[in-house]
Amino acid sequence: MPIRPEDARFLKQPFGTLVVDNDVTTQKISSALKGAKKVIAVGDATTERLVSFGITPDVAVIDGRERRSKRAYPVNYNARELRCANLSGNISKEAVATMQEALKSQPPVRVIVDGEEDLLALPIFIIAPVGSVVLYGQPLEGLVIVEITAEKQKQAKDLMDRIGFD
Repeated sequence: MPIRPEDARFLKQPFGTLVVDNDVTTQKISSALKGAKKVIAVGDATTERLVSFGITPDVAVIDGRERRSKRAYPVNYNARELRCANLSGNISKEAVATMQEALKSQPPVRVIVDGEEDLLALPIFIIAPVGSVVLYGQPLEGLVIVEITAEKQKQAKDLMDRIGFD
């Protein structure tokens, strides 16, 4: 089920702490990840940025696109690869099952999405272990850092329910 335009406004707001592009540094990101149970990157540019800082995410979710334009996959580190399909504006059951498998697997894991990965941060907020940190890009603004707590999981579930995803 695709996102309805009236629901899209809920997804435009950062789900965690927005670090503006000029303030995204190795030190700031490393500090935010200290003690994280799992580090999960959603997006090609986010994954590439972490790897450039010497940080290998436990799980990276990529689709070979950046702001709808094709780009090379950020694959300059060794990781087990999983694949799934997820249409633009959707959260497929296949993608959610693949995210669950990735989170249970020995890291690092790279999930390559045939379609679009943008909305997959939502189910990850729900299924990632409490104490994990999810990072994703906020287009033309910066990097969003989400510390997974029981409250964040509830917020994500409520949002998915409101939008109409199971």
